[in-house]
Amino acid sequence: MFRLFASALMLSGVCALAPAAAQQNAGDSAEFFRGKTISLVVGYSPGGGFDQAARILAKSFGRAIPGNPSIIVRNMPGAGSLVAANYVNNTAPRDGTVIAVLNDQMLIAPLLKTEGAMFDARKIGWLGSSGSRGTTVIFLRADSGVTTFEEAQRKPALIAATGPDATSSYALLVNELLGMKLQLVMGYRGGSSEMNLAIARGEVHGRVSWDYESLKHYQPDWLANKMVNVIVQLGMKPNPELPNVPLAINLAKSEEDRQIMEVVFGAGQFLRNYSVPAGVPEARLAELRAAFAKTMEDPEFRHDTEATTPQGVDYSPPEKIDAFLDRVYSFPPRVIERAAKFVGQ
Repeated sequence: MFRLFASALMLSGVCALAPAAAQQNAGDSAEFFRGKTISLVVGYSPGGGFDQAARILAKSFGRAIPGNPSIIVRNMPGAGSLVAANYVNNTAPRDGTVIAVLNDQMLIAPLLKTEGAMFDARKIGWLGSSGSRGTTVIFLRADSGVTTFEEAQRKPALIAATGPDATSSYALLVNELLGMKLQLVMGYRGGSSEMNLAIARGEVHGRVSWDYESLKHYQPDWLANKMVNVIVQLGMKPNPELPNVPLAINLAKSEEDRQIMEVVFGAGQFLRNYSVPAGVPEARLAELRAAFAKTMEDPEFRHDTEATTPQGVDYSPPEKIDAFLDRVYSFPPRVIERAAKFVGQ
Protein backbone atom coordinates (compact mmCIF):
# COMPACT_ATOMS: atom_id res chain seq x y z
CA MET A 1 0.00 0.00 0.00
CA PHE A 2 2.86 2.39 0.91
CA ARG A 3 4.69 1.59 -2.32
CA LEU A 4 1.51 2.18 -4.33
CA PHE A 5 0.98 5.53 -2.57
CA ALA A 6 4.62 6.55 -3.16
CA SER A 7 4.37 5.66 -6.85
CA ALA A 8 1.20 7.70 -7.22
CA LEU A 9 2.85 10.61 -5.43
CA MET A 10 5.87 10.46 -7.74
CA LEU A 11 3.64 10.25 -10.82
CA SER A 12 1.64 13.27 -9.70
CA GLY A 13 4.91 15.16 -9.18
CA VAL A 14 6.07 14.32 -12.67
CA CYS A 15 2.75 15.45 -14.13
CA ALA A 16 2.91 18.68 -12.18
CA LEU A 17 6.44 19.34 -13.39
CA ALA A 18 5.74 18.58 -17.07
CA PRO A 19 3.93 21.87 -17.89
CA ALA A 20 6.56 23.83 -16.01
CA ALA A 21 9.32 22.08 -17.95
CA ALA A 22 7.56 22.81 -21.24
CA GLN A 23 7.24 26.48 -20.27
CA GLN A 24 10.90 26.56 -19.32
CA ASN A 25 11.91 25.10 -22.71
CA ALA A 26 9.76 27.64 -24.54
CA GLY A 27 11.30 30.41 -22.43
CA ASP A 28 14.80 29.19 -23.17
CA SER A 29 14.02 29.21 -26.87
CA ALA A 30 12.56 32.71 -26.70
CA GLU A 31 15.68 34.04 -24.99
CA PHE A 32 18.20 32.08 -27.03
CA PHE A 33 18.96 34.92 -29.46
CA ARG A 34 19.56 37.61 -26.84
CA GLY A 35 23.12 38.87 -27.32
CA LYS A 36 23.68 36.57 -30.30
CA THR A 37 24.77 37.48 -33.82
CA ILE A 38 23.00 35.82 -36.76
CA SER A 39 24.89 35.30 -40.01
CA LEU A 40 22.72 35.94 -43.07
CA VAL A 41 24.50 34.09 -45.88
CA VAL A 42 23.87 35.49 -49.36
CA GLY A 43 24.65 33.23 -52.30
CA TYR A 44 25.81 36.13 -54.47
CA SER A 45 28.49 38.83 -54.57
CA PRO A 46 28.12 42.21 -52.82
CA GLY A 47 26.20 44.91 -54.63
CA GLY A 48 23.73 42.72 -56.53
CA GLY A 49 19.99 42.36 -56.09
CA PHE A 50 20.18 39.50 -53.60
CA ASP A 51 22.82 41.26 -51.53
CA GLN A 52 20.82 44.48 -51.47
CA ALA A 53 17.61 42.66 -50.50
CA ALA A 54 19.39 40.81 -47.68
CA ARG A 55 20.82 44.01 -46.22
CA ILE A 56 17.41 45.67 -46.30
CA LEU A 57 15.88 42.67 -44.53
CA ALA A 58 18.65 42.52 -41.92
CA LYS A 59 17.81 46.02 -40.64
CA SER A 60 14.25 45.03 -39.69
CA PHE A 61 14.50 41.28 -39.12
CA GLY A 62 16.67 41.49 -36.00
CA ARG A 63 14.10 43.72 -34.30
CA ALA A 64 11.37 41.15 -34.91
CA ILE A 65 13.26 38.18 -33.46
CA PRO A 66 12.86 37.64 -29.69
CA GLY A 67 16.04 38.79 -27.99
CA ASN A 68 16.80 41.25 -30.82
CA PRO A 69 20.00 39.63 -32.10
CA SER A 70 22.42 41.44 -34.40
CA ILE A 71 22.41 40.30 -38.04
CA ILE A 72 25.44 40.46 -40.29
CA VAL A 73 25.40 39.73 -44.02
CA ARG A 74 28.00 37.28 -45.32
CA ASN A 75 28.46 36.92 -49.08
CA MET A 76 29.23 33.43 -50.33
CA PRO A 77 28.89 33.59 -54.13
CA GLY A 78 29.12 30.61 -56.44
CA ALA A 79 27.02 28.55 -58.86
CA GLY A 80 23.84 30.60 -58.53
CA SER A 81 23.87 30.30 -54.70
CA LEU A 82 24.58 26.54 -54.75
CA VAL A 83 27.80 27.08 -52.77
CA ALA A 84 25.87 28.92 -50.05
CA ALA A 85 23.12 26.29 -50.02
CA ASN A 86 25.64 23.48 -49.50
CA TYR A 87 27.47 25.37 -46.76
CA VAL A 88 24.39 26.28 -44.73
CA ASN A 89 22.82 22.85 -45.03
CA ASN A 90 25.94 20.76 -44.41
CA THR A 91 28.48 22.76 -42.40
CA ALA A 92 26.79 25.66 -40.59
CA PRO A 93 25.50 25.35 -36.99
CA ARG A 94 21.99 23.96 -36.70
CA ASP A 95 20.85 26.32 -33.98
CA GLY A 96 19.24 29.16 -35.94
CA THR A 97 22.29 31.45 -35.93
CA VAL A 98 22.94 30.93 -39.65
CA ILE A 99 20.27 31.80 -42.22
CA ALA A 100 20.58 31.48 -46.00
CA VAL A 101 19.00 33.54 -48.74
CA LEU A 102 19.04 31.47 -51.91
CA ASN A 103 18.01 31.55 -55.54
CA ASP A 104 14.63 30.02 -56.38
CA GLN A 105 16.31 27.27 -58.39
CA MET A 106 17.77 25.81 -55.19
CA LEU A 107 14.29 24.50 -54.39
CA ILE A 108 14.44 22.15 -57.37
CA ALA A 109 18.19 21.68 -57.84
CA PRO A 110 18.28 18.36 -55.91
CA LEU A 111 15.11 17.20 -57.67
CA LEU A 112 16.68 17.86 -61.08
CA LYS A 113 19.94 16.25 -59.94
CA THR A 114 21.90 19.44 -60.45
CA GLU A 115 25.59 18.64 -60.17
CA GLY A 116 26.93 19.52 -56.75
CA ALA A 117 23.57 19.91 -54.98
CA MET A 118 24.20 18.18 -51.63
CA PHE A 119 21.01 18.78 -49.69
CA ASP A 120 17.35 17.78 -49.61
CA ALA A 121 15.13 20.83 -50.15
CA ARG A 122 12.20 19.07 -48.42
CA LYS A 123 14.11 18.90 -45.12
CA ILE A 124 15.23 22.53 -45.02
CA GLY A 125 13.64 24.85 -42.47
CA TRP A 126 12.07 27.42 -44.79
CA LEU A 127 11.26 30.79 -43.24
CA GLY A 128 9.48 32.10 -46.32
CA SER A 129 10.19 34.08 -49.46
CA SER A 130 10.24 37.87 -49.68
CA GLY A 131 9.82 38.17 -53.43
CA SER A 132 8.95 36.44 -56.67
CA ARG A 133 10.08 36.74 -60.26
CA GLY A 134 6.92 38.68 -60.96
CA THR A 135 5.19 38.06 -64.27
CA THR A 136 7.86 36.68 -66.57
CA VAL A 137 6.90 37.41 -70.17
CA ILE A 138 7.93 37.00 -73.77
CA PHE A 139 7.93 40.33 -75.54
CA LEU A 140 8.89 41.23 -79.10
CA ARG A 141 9.39 44.40 -81.08
CA ALA A 142 6.20 45.53 -82.81
CA ASP A 143 8.02 45.58 -86.15
CA SER A 144 9.22 41.98 -85.77
CA GLY A 145 6.30 40.66 -87.80
CA VAL A 146 5.23 38.54 -84.81
CA THR A 147 2.63 40.28 -82.69
CA THR A 148 0.71 37.37 -81.12
CA PHE A 149 1.33 33.91 -79.69
CA GLU A 150 -0.38 32.33 -82.70
CA GLU A 151 1.94 34.16 -85.10
CA ALA A 152 4.94 33.03 -83.05
CA GLN A 153 3.91 29.45 -83.82
CA ARG A 154 4.18 30.20 -87.55
CA LYS A 155 6.96 32.78 -87.88
CA PRO A 156 10.49 32.95 -86.42
CA ALA A 157 11.66 35.73 -84.11
CA LEU A 158 15.18 36.47 -82.83
CA ILE A 159 15.59 36.28 -79.04
CA ALA A 160 18.48 37.77 -77.04
CA ALA A 161 20.12 35.46 -74.49
CA THR A 162 23.22 35.50 -72.31
CA GLY A 163 23.89 31.76 -72.46
CA PRO A 164 22.54 28.45 -71.11
CA ASP A 165 20.30 29.93 -68.41
CA ALA A 166 16.74 31.22 -68.08
CA THR A 167 17.31 33.69 -70.93
CA SER A 168 17.65 30.74 -73.30
CA SER A 169 16.05 27.73 -71.57
CA TYR A 170 12.60 29.32 -71.44
CA ALA A 171 12.75 29.85 -75.21
CA LEU A 172 13.69 26.20 -75.72
CA LEU A 173 10.79 25.17 -73.49
CA VAL A 174 8.08 27.10 -75.36
CA ASN A 175 9.53 25.99 -78.68
CA GLU A 176 9.32 22.32 -77.72
CA LEU A 177 6.10 22.32 -75.67
CA LEU A 178 4.07 25.03 -77.43
CA GLY A 179 5.42 24.88 -80.96
CA MET A 180 6.85 28.41 -81.04
CA LYS A 181 9.66 29.30 -83.46
CA LEU A 182 11.94 31.47 -81.38
CA GLN A 183 15.56 31.63 -82.56
CA LEU A 184 18.23 32.28 -79.94
CA VAL A 185 21.03 34.82 -80.36
CA MET A 186 23.37 34.06 -77.45
CA GLY A 187 26.40 35.84 -76.06
CA TYR A 188 24.95 39.00 -74.46
CA ARG A 189 27.07 38.62 -71.33
CA GLY A 190 26.21 42.09 -70.07
CA GLY A 191 22.80 40.86 -68.99
CA SER A 192 19.64 42.95 -69.17
CA SER A 193 21.28 46.20 -70.20
CA GLU A 194 23.12 44.63 -73.13
CA MET A 195 20.10 42.62 -74.28
CA ASN A 196 17.82 45.66 -74.07
CA LEU A 197 20.31 47.69 -76.11
CA ALA A 198 20.31 44.95 -78.75
CA ILE A 199 16.50 45.12 -78.86
CA ALA A 200 16.56 48.91 -79.18
CA ARG A 201 19.06 48.68 -82.06
CA GLY A 202 16.99 46.06 -83.85
CA GLU A 203 19.69 43.38 -83.63
CA VAL A 204 17.14 41.04 -82.07
CA HIS A 205 13.38 41.14 -81.70
CA GLY A 206 12.88 40.52 -78.00
CA ARG A 207 13.43 38.54 -74.78
CA VAL A 208 11.83 35.59 -73.03
CA SER A 209 12.90 35.90 -69.40
CA TRP A 210 12.34 39.48 -68.21
CA ASP A 211 9.41 40.20 -65.95
CA TYR A 212 6.63 42.61 -66.85
CA GLU A 213 7.22 44.73 -63.74
CA SER A 214 10.84 45.39 -64.77
CA LEU A 215 9.80 46.10 -68.35
CA LYS A 216 7.41 48.77 -67.09
CA HIS A 217 9.95 50.18 -64.64
CA TYR A 218 13.10 50.27 -66.77
CA GLN A 219 11.70 50.67 -70.29
CA PRO A 220 8.36 52.48 -69.86
CA ASP A 221 8.68 54.14 -73.28
CA TRP A 222 8.67 50.76 -75.01
CA LEU A 223 5.15 50.09 -73.78
CA ALA A 224 3.91 53.70 -73.95
CA ASN A 225 5.10 54.05 -77.56
CA LYS A 226 3.93 50.52 -78.47
CA MET A 227 7.46 49.58 -79.50
CA VAL A 228 7.00 46.05 -78.11
CA ASN A 229 4.17 43.56 -77.72
CA VAL A 230 3.86 41.07 -74.84
CA ILE A 231 2.77 37.81 -76.45
CA VAL A 232 2.99 35.14 -73.71
CA GLN A 233 3.09 35.05 -69.89
CA LEU A 234 5.39 32.49 -68.24
CA GLY A 235 4.37 31.73 -64.68
CA MET A 236 1.75 30.11 -62.49
CA LYS A 237 -0.91 32.82 -62.59
CA PRO A 238 -1.87 35.56 -65.06
CA ASN A 239 -1.19 39.24 -64.50
CA PRO A 240 -4.48 41.21 -64.41
CA GLU A 241 -2.79 43.97 -66.40
CA LEU A 242 -2.40 41.55 -69.32
CA PRO A 243 -5.92 40.14 -69.79
CA ASN A 244 -5.46 39.38 -73.48
CA VAL A 245 -2.04 37.72 -73.19
CA PRO A 246 -2.20 33.93 -72.83
CA LEU A 247 -0.58 32.09 -69.90
CA ALA A 248 1.79 29.42 -71.20
CA ILE A 249 0.82 26.77 -68.68
CA ASN A 250 -2.80 27.02 -69.81
CA LEU A 251 -1.66 26.25 -73.37
CA ALA A 252 -0.01 22.96 -72.42
CA LYS A 253 -0.95 20.12 -74.77
CA SER A 254 -0.86 17.40 -72.12
CA GLU A 255 -0.79 16.94 -68.34
CA GLU A 256 2.87 15.92 -68.59
CA ASP A 257 3.74 19.16 -70.40
CA ARG A 258 1.81 21.12 -67.80
CA GLN A 259 3.74 19.44 -64.98
CA ILE A 260 7.03 20.29 -66.71
CA MET A 261 6.03 23.96 -66.79
CA GLU A 262 4.98 23.75 -63.15
CA VAL A 263 8.47 22.57 -62.19
CA VAL A 264 10.27 25.16 -64.34
CA PHE A 265 8.05 28.18 -63.65
CA GLY A 266 6.75 27.27 -60.20
CA ALA A 267 9.98 27.87 -58.30
CA GLY A 268 9.92 31.47 -59.55
CA GLN A 269 7.19 32.20 -57.00
CA PHE A 270 9.94 32.03 -54.36
CA LEU A 271 12.75 34.08 -55.89
CA ARG A 272 14.48 35.17 -52.68
CA ASN A 273 13.85 32.43 -50.16
CA TYR A 274 15.23 32.37 -46.61
CA SER A 275 15.96 29.22 -44.65
CA VAL A 276 17.83 27.49 -41.84
CA PRO A 277 19.24 23.96 -42.05
CA ALA A 278 17.36 20.90 -40.90
CA GLY A 279 17.75 20.23 -37.19
CA VAL A 280 17.05 23.69 -35.78
CA PRO A 281 14.79 23.20 -32.71
CA GLU A 282 11.13 23.45 -33.63
CA ALA A 283 10.33 26.23 -31.15
CA ARG A 284 13.22 28.31 -32.43
CA LEU A 285 12.25 27.68 -36.06
CA ALA A 286 8.71 28.79 -35.24
CA GLU A 287 10.04 32.01 -33.71
CA LEU A 288 12.16 32.75 -36.78
CA ARG A 289 9.20 32.09 -39.08
CA ALA A 290 6.96 34.40 -37.04
CA ALA A 291 9.64 37.09 -37.03
CA PHE A 292 10.11 36.77 -40.79
CA ALA A 293 6.36 37.13 -41.40
CA LYS A 294 6.30 40.17 -39.11
CA THR A 295 9.22 41.72 -41.01
CA MET A 296 7.30 41.39 -44.27
CA GLU A 297 4.79 43.89 -42.83
CA ASP A 298 7.41 46.24 -41.37
CA PRO A 299 6.90 49.72 -42.92
CA GLU A 300 10.63 50.45 -43.21
CA PHE A 301 11.31 47.10 -44.86
CA ARG A 302 8.46 47.52 -47.33
CA HIS A 303 9.44 51.09 -48.18
CA ASP A 304 13.08 50.23 -48.82
CA THR A 305 12.23 47.11 -50.81
CA GLU A 306 9.69 48.87 -52.99
CA ALA A 307 12.18 51.70 -53.61
CA THR A 308 14.80 49.30 -54.96
CA THR A 309 12.83 46.43 -56.52
CA PRO A 310 10.17 46.83 -59.24
CA GLN A 311 8.30 43.76 -57.93
CA GLY A 312 8.29 45.07 -54.35
CA VAL A 313 7.43 42.69 -51.50
CA ASP A 314 5.71 39.46 -52.52
CA TYR A 315 5.70 37.33 -49.38
CA SER A 316 5.18 33.57 -49.48
CA PRO A 317 4.92 31.70 -46.15
CA PRO A 318 6.93 28.52 -45.55
CA GLU A 319 3.78 26.40 -45.85
CA LYS A 320 3.43 27.50 -49.49
CA ILE A 321 7.04 26.56 -50.23
CA ASP A 322 6.59 23.15 -48.58
CA ALA A 323 3.36 22.53 -50.54
CA PHE A 324 5.12 23.35 -53.82
CA LEU A 325 7.98 20.99 -52.99
CA ASP A 326 5.65 18.17 -51.96
CA ARG A 327 3.83 18.50 -55.27
CA VAL A 328 6.72 18.71 -57.73
CA TYR A 329 8.79 16.08 -55.93
CA SER A 330 5.86 13.68 -56.46
CA PHE A 331 5.89 14.07 -60.26
CA PRO A 332 6.87 11.04 -62.40
CA PRO A 333 10.57 10.58 -63.22
CA ARG A 334 9.93 11.28 -66.91
CA VAL A 335 8.53 14.74 -66.07
CA ILE A 336 11.58 15.56 -63.97
CA GLU A 337 13.97 14.28 -66.64
CA ARG A 338 12.34 16.45 -69.30
CA ALA A 339 12.06 19.49 -67.03
CA ALA A 340 15.79 19.36 -66.28
CA LYS A 341 16.52 20.31 -69.88
CA PHE A 342 14.83 23.67 -69.43
CA VAL A 343 16.46 24.83 -66.23
CA GLY A 344 19.72 26.73 -66.65
CA GLN A 345 22.39 24.76 -64.86
